[in-house]
Amino acid sequence: MVSIKVVMGFLELAAAVKFVSNVDLVWGSKMLTRELFLSIWIAIAFVTAFYLLGKVRLPHEKQLDVVGVPRMLFSTGFLAVAFYLLTGLMGSSLGELEAFLPPISSGGTSASARGASRELDWKKDYGQALAAARSDGRPLFIDFTGYACTNCRWMEKNIFTVPEVREELERFERVQLYTDGQGTEYDRNREMQEQKFNSIALPLYVVIDSTTETEIARVEGLTRDPDEFVRFLKSSREIAAARPGAPSAAPTVR
Repeated sequence: MVSIKVVMGFLELAAAVKFVSNVDLVWGSKMLTRELFLSIWIAIAFVTAFYLLGKVRLPHEKQLDVVGVPRMLFSTGFLAVAFYLLTGLMGSSLGELEAFLPPISSGGTSASARGASRELDWKKDYGQALAAARSDGRPLFIDFTGYACTNCRWMEKNIFTVPEVREELERFERVQLYTDGQGTEYDRNREMQEQKFNSIALPLYVVIDSTTETEIARVEGLTRDPDEFVRFLKSSREIAAARPGAPSAAPTVR
């Protein structure tokens, strides 16, 4: 029973790191980078594995005489997690886990940061993005997102990186508007999302006609189907091209 409590304590410590990361991102301090986050989780996984093997023990615990099969299996599991996380520290994508990690752009210059060059470029100011879209005659893709939004991170790492989705997104002017930070910029983004698009959902993806600023289409929340997202982007682009400068219908993809 003591061992179970200790292992649960290590898991709670790992969860606490995630909550601290959310605060760090919202405050914009950028102290808990992706590299540091992963390093802490890796250390916790290794220490937990060694604890289960009896190599690490608390002051009041006795030395293990025999390591049982359950301890051995769980220890192997934690070691596997540690080595899996290590691949992320070296620059590989961690799939579903990417939703819980700080974005690469939050800081760091190690191997994982080199992946930033493969990601799409996003403007952060709506006015500048709208002006650029009008100048190029392209529709504007708005990504309402949040620092603490795990679904937003998942979409960025698992949907936006799909070649077909990326190819379509590159045909739009793109702006990424964070709504959960502190300051005038974030207040303005929240107010815009609520008043102009009548939504507080995160993520919220909206395509607008850059000439009239009228909504063409939107996707609310997470979708695990890249084809669905590609259809949304293609249909939005086709509507914008067919009726330039005219108010467009606003189908919603859920």
